[in-house]
Amino acid sequence: MSWQGVVNRFEAFQRASNLSERTIGGRTEVLQRLARMSGVQPQEVQLEHMIEFLNRDHARTGRPLAAGTKQVERSYLQCWGRWMHEEGMTVQNHAARLPRVKVPRRQARPIYLEHVMALLELDVWQSTKDLIAVLANTGLRVGEAVRIRGEDYDPIGKTLRAVRKGGLVHILRLPQAMVELAERMPREGWWFPSTYVSRQFPEGGGHILMKSASTKIGHALRKIGIKDPKITGHSLRHFYACMLLANGTPIHVVQEMLGHASLATTQLYILVRDEEIRDAVQLIPRIDSRDSVMQGVSHKLVA
Repeated sequence: MSWQGVVNRFEAFQRASNLSERTIGGRTEVLQRLARMSGVQPQEVQLEHMIEFLNRDHARTGRPLAAGTKQVERSYLQCWGRWMHEEGMTVQNHAARLPRVKVPRRQARPIYLEHVMALLELDVWQSTKDLIAVLANTGLRVGEAVRIRGEDYDPIGKTLRAVRKGGLVHILRLPQAMVELAERMPREGWWFPSTYVSRQFPEGGGHILMKSASTKIGHALRKIGIKDPKITGHSLRHFYACMLLANGTPIHVVQEMLGHASLATTQLYILVRDEEIRDAVQLIPRIDSRDSVMQGVSHKLVA
């Protein structure tokens, strides 16, 4: 069977499992790249083809793939390899032998309130400012925020319906600043419409795409002097979470507000501030090598 035939069948299988179109699209894109790189038919893909694929350089930067990207693509290849084997298209599931990807410990990469205020004071399109404000006030991911429609806002309950990662529908309670923003947005249709035709909206009439929105926010971040490439539009979600936790919101409440399935993910947003470290240092009892009393205690402990 050709690559196109395999991809079509694999997509149908995933849709029957109710996976999101974003996940299906991501897996399809990886398989299409693998097809181009390997130069063999899908039934002929070997372990070495997949290892070479994961070891490729990033097409845009020319640098090796990030560990997180490798980890995701490895999981995609393993899902596909298992499906191919179960469908009887391959005798052996070579993807099962792909090595584990060592990923550095994840850390929160927030921006701070001063950064958010500076972003909102920039001379940029109002729609970009509105998007930044939505992200900072709700903790939505960029891809979730661009899909907001006027029909998602409840003006009586002051809530916003959002479709989270994995297709989960989440009802967000809004702070006053977000309510005021929602009141001036369209009551019908996209909050962030696009005038362009895209693969997702071939006839137009769609919303701004996540990539385009992320690029706009990235340019705004550079304008206020943030050069770290790891600080992106997603950092506004980190800002939201870190602000809630720093102001005493219970972590399980923050977990629900962010739509995290695991509390361990929410814990990544607990930042240790410099003043907290200074306060902790003051709690350490006086331990002076010139203090005869402490020396005696230390000797007893050593003995």
